[in-house]
Amino acid sequence: MERHLLITVSEKHDNLFGVRFVGGFFTQKENMKITLLYLTPKPPGRFEADRETELQSKKSEATGRKALNEVKEELLYLGFEEEQIFTRLRARRLSKVSEIIHEGSEGKYDAVVLGRRGLSWLEQAFDESVTRTLLEQQWDFPIWLCRRPDMERKDVMACVDGSHASRRMLDHVGFVLEPAQEQYVTLLAVSRKGKVGDRVVEDILSESKEILVADGISPERIRSKVIQEANPGKAIIREAGAERFAAVAVGRTGTGMGLLKKVFVGSVSRALFSELEGASLWLA
Repeated sequence: MERHLLITVSEKHDNLFGVRFVGGFFTQKENMKITLLYLTPKPPGRFEADRETELQSKKSEATGRKALNEVKEELLYLGFEEEQIFTRLRARRLSKVSEIIHEGSEGKYDAVVLGRRGLSWLEQAFDESVTRTLLEQQWDFPIWLCRRPDMERKDVMACVDGSHASRRMLDHVGFVLEPAQEQYVTLLAVSRKGKVGDRVVEDILSESKEILVADGISPERIRSKVIQEANPGKAIIREAGAERFAAVAVGRTGTGMGLLKKVFVGSVSRALFSELEGASLWLA
């Protein structure tokens, strides 16, 4: 089965972070499809349109097509075939956040990949009133955030807590990695006194491994680790750096307040979003 990724594109060089992560992480590319998306600036209203704005619109389209072609060339250089790459150029009518949500949902992509430029508007969105809606209602697809990925790294660290979101994240990791035989998964549980929330950590790890095995990941590719730490965000960042993981996967919400909500709400726990570098962050 194909793995279909949507990669957002801008005219800035840093839009290649997501592209280079995907190209370097997957050595077996034959079962993948990539759609590149460029959003032109929001067009003027009907009564604002004039010759100048029409020219600006054409200029924006030309800039977008140039950016799409450059990123497509990069994907070809990284080993993808012409028939695996599709491009989409569309005028932005809503906010960038809303446009990405719409495209990600309508296109039924397996993940939406954002580079550093994508991070800037996503981070801004999480500071606004759309936070709760984006996290709990509208956002129903995985997002990969790529902030300066280190192409020498490999493997995925999946942060588990036994929640429904954690199980959904594991299904995503298993689906994506099943054909990527060279990539291993480490199940990480951040525990306090042998428990995560009100569950025994060993039970969570055993259940998590069963999910990955059911998704086609052989037991030999799965490892487990337990860390005693009061601050999950700092523990994850430290472990990702020490073990040089290529990606860190977390559920969109978790036990209690939810890991991802803790990441985006609160000055300390936001560290996982704002400070994780070298590894991409998979939010599923």
